Amino acid sequence: MVTILKKIASGTNNFMVVMMKNINGFFREKIDSILLFVMILLVFWIVFYLNRLDMSIYILAAQISAFIYCIYLFVLFFKYKKTKRIEAIVEDLRSENRSLKYEYNVSRREMREYFMMWIHQIKTPITATKLILDSDKVDNRELLKQLFYIDDYTNMALNYLKISEFERDMDICGVSIDSIIKPILRKYSILFISNKISLEYEPIDFMITTDAKWFGILVEQIISNAVKYTRNGKVGLKLQHCDESFVLEIYDTGIGISSKDLPKIFDSGYSGFNGRTNQKSSGIGLFLAKQIADKLEVAIEVESTVGKGSSFFIKGKNVF
Repeated sequence: MVTILKKIASGTNNFMVVMMKNINGFFREKIDSILLFVMILLVFWIVFYLNRLDMSIYILAAQISAFIYCIYLFVLFFKYKKTKRIEAIVEDLRSENRSLKYEYNVSRREMREYFMMWIHQIKTPITATKLILDSDKVDNRELLKQLFYIDDYTNMALNYLKISEFERDMDICGVSIDSIIKPILRKYSILFISNKISLEYEPIDFMITTDAKWFGILVEQIISNAVKYTRNGKVGLKLQHCDESFVLEIYDTGIGISSKDLPKIFDSGYSGFNGRTNQKSSGIGLFLAKQIADKLEVAIEVESTVGKGSSFFIKGKNVF
């Protein structure tokens, strides 16, 4: 009962504050009209006084005039409130429109930049494929590797387009970590073999609550990044977990990331020094991974040493 009374009192106070604000605004806007009415009454008082006319007639006329004028102001006040309410709605719509235009322009600019980078990225395996086919002896293994890159980059572009409708494409449920990781490792087996990379991975019998599809894309982007920068080394995955949280570590013994590049590796188009030495890098894989991680409400942290490798940590809460 006390809570209800407090809410009623709070609502009443808010109403009074708004009402006083409207009244003050109305009288500030109509002050010239009010002063003019008072001046007219004053002029007639002077006329009656100087001509020694019956002041009772003046007083009666002034009272009637004041009464009519008050009714006039009362009507104008409600029109004023309605006008201000409409103006507030219009201003909100204008503000929302400006915000939507800004978001649209930002989104359009980001998409244009993304696909400019994507075109640059996919041209590399296409050119390599042409060179292989034009050579006297076709290396089928190398050709399959380049076709894999083309398919991988195409899927990346499709996922980038779909992420704008992320919420409508979500299916949160309990899913096994193994069911997400194993298909990705099978997919990338051709690169593990081609780059002579050993895999360190033990089956993880653990369930997490997430969207299996998008979490898989997130993991795949990090594995792709690890394989891309590792030669004659190893890539591994391991999981630490408790009842309420988990940490999936994806590590490699690749070229590593410099300390000055680490804060920027998830920025759109940022590939850093090591990325610039790799023709297949355009800095969009990790950018996509960060976008997905934010939407899944998981964190990505990175530790890396140049020449020794990198470790990516995907940290999330588990409510399954």
